[in-house]
Amino acid sequence: MNQERLETLLMTIDKMRATTIKQLMRVHDLGGYRNAAKIVKQLKPYIHEHRENEKIIYLNKHGRELIGSSHEVKHSPYIQHILLTNEVYIYFKCPFDWRTECPFEREEKLPKGFTLTLGNTALKSKKRVIADAVFTRNGYLYLVEIDNIRKMQDNQKKIETYTDLWSSIKMEFGQQPILYFFTNTINRKKKFEDWLANKRIRYEVRTFDEIR
Repeated sequence: MNQERLETLLMTIDKMRATTIKQLMRVHDLGGYRNAAKIVKQLKPYIHEHRENEKIIYLNKHGRELIGSSHEVKHSPYIQHILLTNEVYIYFKCPFDWRTECPFEREEKLPKGFTLTLGNTALKSKKRVIADAVFTRNGYLYLVEIDNIRKMQDNQKKIETYTDLWSSIKMEFGQQPILYFFTNTINRKKKFEDWLANKRIRYEVRTFDEIR
């Protein structure tokens, strides 16, 4: 494998943080599964491998150093969340400006005469939300949320925070935001739609089965 091909594959794995061979096949033209597995085998000096239902790969120290990445991934239950995020990345045809774990925040005005302090230091109150992924397309800012094992109560709170920050996000980026939730079941999809229907924001809700 030539250097350019090697680094291209490693950069894709880095962008996705962790991936399966099948997901990597859908991003790059690697032929059939057997051929893709042979190609991944050539990456062995640069990747960690872990098998659950299927083989999961992510960069090791040598892989990160080769492409100049500081994104270290460790095996944990969170990898399943990463793999679901990849499904959405592929569904949207691999946006070039795809970013994960993106924070949005706004300083909140405190009631007159009320001050938060830590010792002698005055603290600022902030409202903050972290999107699972963000990208732009055709003048829209896509805010992506992956509902895997998150409690529905926490999802509802996150929707409320997005609603409060909506105007600030639109003003900061100069683009119309769209909030996308991806979830596992029809029941959870309906619950999201019920909550979002009363909000004055643009949204879509999909199940993972609908996008695979």
